[in-house]
Amino acid sequence: MKADSRVTKKQIAEQTGLSLSTIDRVLNNRGHVKPETYRRVMEACRELNYQVNRSASLLSRKRDIMIGVVLFTYPTFFWDQVERGVQKAYQELRDYGLQVEVMRIDNTPDVDVDRVQEVIDSGRFAGLALVASDDQFIGIIDRCIDTGFPVVTLNTDAPASKRLFYVGCNYTRAGRLAAELLCKFVGRKGKVTLITDSWTSFQSHQKIQGFREALAEYPHVRMVGPLKFELADAANTIQALADDLRNVDGIYVSSSELVRIAKLKQEINPDAVLIGHDMNPEIYAHLQSGTITAVICQDPEAQGYLTVTKLFHHIALSEDADGPEHITRLDVVVKENARFFI
Repeated sequence: MKADSRVTKKQIAEQTGLSLSTIDRVLNNRGHVKPETYRRVMEACRELNYQVNRSASLLSRKRDIMIGVVLFTYPTFFWDQVERGVQKAYQELRDYGLQVEVMRIDNTPDVDVDRVQEVIDSGRFAGLALVASDDQFIGIIDRCIDTGFPVVTLNTDAPASKRLFYVGCNYTRAGRLAAELLCKFVGRKGKVTLITDSWTSFQSHQKIQGFREALAEYPHVRMVGPLKFELADAANTIQALADDLRNVDGIYVSSSELVRIAKLKQEINPDAVLIGHDMNPEIYAHLQSGTITAVICQDPEAQGYLTVTKLFHHIALSEDADGPEHITRLDVVVKENARFFI
């Protein structure tokens, strides 16, 4: 698409003093141009407000590009939404050579690192989109980038790595938003708590940090905890949490255990405000009944779509990533607007 339809390749040639054939090779990525020539053409394009027709460029050099996408298995409903975005990108770009293979991992770091390394070593992929669940992935990402193999992160970032870019939520902002909602729903005074499933994961750490930061702005709201939900021992965890949750005014579930906490809250403290994340039919039902007060959604379908689209354009057209982060929006969902998110 051209930002200014009046700008032609001839004008770019005149601006740079280069031949039309050279301009055509640069704009359509046909190679055989010096780096300095490429730079001159790109500078002229920016000055003249000219953008390459992406579709024509892709068709002119069509080749199959296989992208691997590594997602988690749990919670299934959330990652299914991310995969819908991946498939949407595939449907739009398959005629231009995009191929996609989605793999699910169980978020067990040692095993997952080995599986991801096997995917990379297979040589089948031109690039990889990865949920970077643990610092152990940093080494893999850096080695790939150093050898020219593009890796991007989605949903969960590894900012200390050399990844090309990240697509997903700003979890510090999500934690701050949860604190603001909780404090306002409880009337700006009382006791609230946060329930996490990890003390160490990057995502959990950001949410806790953001929650604490925003909570400090409400001097009459006191925090209990945070509390830990042990996924490996869910039944005993529920029993242990019951005593902690009986006397709080508000609860923020920062992990995927919102429905289990909603059922517990309804039994022991039905008047407490409950805030969590994401949307599925069970969460929708609890919003309608009032057991859950509000949830924060992070547009998972857009995360899958943007990740694959941007990575494909980077590989196929050598496009820059337009920055190291692409943050998806946060939506506050309550009973009355929940139907738009289901």
